[in-house]
Amino acid sequence: MSIVKYFNHGFQRDIGKLNFVDVPQVLKDILNDKDLIQFGGKNWSRAPDDLDNIDVELRPMFVLCLFALVATDQCMQTYFKPHYADWREQTAYPKFGWTRFGLYNENPLKLLSVPEQAGLIDSEQTCALMREFVGFYRTLVADYCHLHAPKLSADLFFTRLLQDDIFTLGEGRVVAAFKQAAPGLIHGRTLDASPSEGYLLAV
Repeated sequence: MSIVKYFNHGFQRDIGKLNFVDVPQVLKDILNDKDLIQFGGKNWSRAPDDLDNIDVELRPMFVLCLFALVATDQCMQTYFKPHYADWREQTAYPKFGWTRFGLYNENPLKLLSVPEQAGLIDSEQTCALMREFVGFYRTLVADYCHLHAPKLSADLFFTRLLQDDIFTLGEGRVVAAFKQAAPGLIHGRTLDASPSEGYLLAV
């Protein structure tokens, strides 16, 4: 099964199997997001429970698709705030993180590193999907920009994403494979663009 086919016909079902945690109403009010929910916990401490109901054979594609959505959500929130409200309205995907005195986003790359370290995915199979995944992710963002944010380009989006401090994380083969393939996300010459202030892990 291709990643595109899985995303369109299986992922939406599987994402509903995550162990969601309600966000306090006061934070929903502050963030103006009445449907806000989260999963994961700090350092994805609940990864075994979250992945328990996902077919073992589908887990590599599941964590890659989940990474794409979480990274996109955090990048939109941090670097493209004028587009974020529309993105949330279109998607309303759960936040990856935890709540204490506020809502804390976790590093999206831990969606790739933690399952590998815990032996919850086949790292070789996941790495083998990376070139296909990068093409899928590029198309996913480019299509969204075309349909919903025509003033935003996929090249600029991925430039901001790849320059973010989340990429200091260097744990495991899967993260390394993504970093190696990630330049393929950018088709134009925008890597020398100055990143705007902010980091994906900002609340």
